[in-house]
Amino acid sequence: MEVVRKRVVTEYEQAVYDCLDCGAEVRSTLPDGREPAGYGPLLQTEIVLGKIEERLPYRKLEERLEREGIPGCPATIQAIVWGASDKLRGEEATILQRLRASPWVHADESSYRIDGRKVWIWVFCTEADLLLVIRPSRGREVVEEVLGKDYTGQIVCDGWKSYIGWVLQRCWAHLLRYAKAGAEESAEGKELYGALCALHAELTERVKEVSRRTLAWRLRKGERVLQGLLDRYGESEAPGLAKVMTYLRNGMPWWLTFLKHPGMEATNNRGERGLREAIVIRKIIGTLRNWKGAKALARLLSVLGTWKLRGENPATQLYATLS
Repeated sequence: MEVVRKRVVTEYEQAVYDCLDCGAEVRSTLPDGREPAGYGPLLQTEIVLGKIEERLPYRKLEERLEREGIPGCPATIQAIVWGASDKLRGEEATILQRLRASPWVHADESSYRIDGRKVWIWVFCTEADLLLVIRPSRGREVVEEVLGKDYTGQIVCDGWKSYIGWVLQRCWAHLLRYAKAGAEESAEGKELYGALCALHAELTERVKEVSRRTLAWRLRKGERVLQGLLDRYGESEAPGLAKVMTYLRNGMPWWLTFLKHPGMEATNNRGERGLREAIVIRKIIGTLRNWKGAKALARLLSVLGTWKLRGENPATQLYATLS
């Protein structure tokens, strides 16, 4: 059975007068606090989701509207997307407040381009919140700007120097990735990789279910085993091993923070997942054109992503915001 979709046009008459005293133009308000617009909130929602969720270029969105008999052009569609982003400033601010109050935050960064120039996209996230920002810098000032200089929580991250100064949980996925590469170059590297994999498996087994006493026991064992590995392989000249040991040594004592804070994860996979959608968009478009579009993209990805993490329907929430 073919479903026939029909566009609905709602016309409002808005009275416009000139003040007899000062000459200023005065306009009457529209019902339900609506603002004058060519497209209604439902259509605006579909356009925004098409751009962000489906990653459609403005030209393809224009073609979609044409099939529905709706006039439009890339400039108009872009204005709708940017306008929706502006209306989500409050949601973005709320996300930021919750992140700053969180006991720990996952953070990561990756390169991006604006007008062909290299910039950085940062993610700060928890189980229930996602915030993306695009900045020219990869330095610690971005961390201070987002989380605040007085942030007292922990940061789950890779080994980038911008996070030094906070209590960290270094990502075990990165460590094991380095160790796996070293295992392919020497027998000692293979031994080290096996030992790290075994330790990680033991420390993280049902980690969210065990008692604090068990976590404390695992912490002591983890410290003992890691120090033993440093003592055993630290001076080795085996190919590929020095890089792994340097990475392990530089991460001390931040490999076991998750055992001191029940619920914290040992890897930064959550942070990397938070960046994934933005990275896919980067691969499709290559570069953003300007900073205004970059801020709109980051805000929309942040709010839509947070709604998903919280089990809310992005389409429903966005429609309510735009109505």
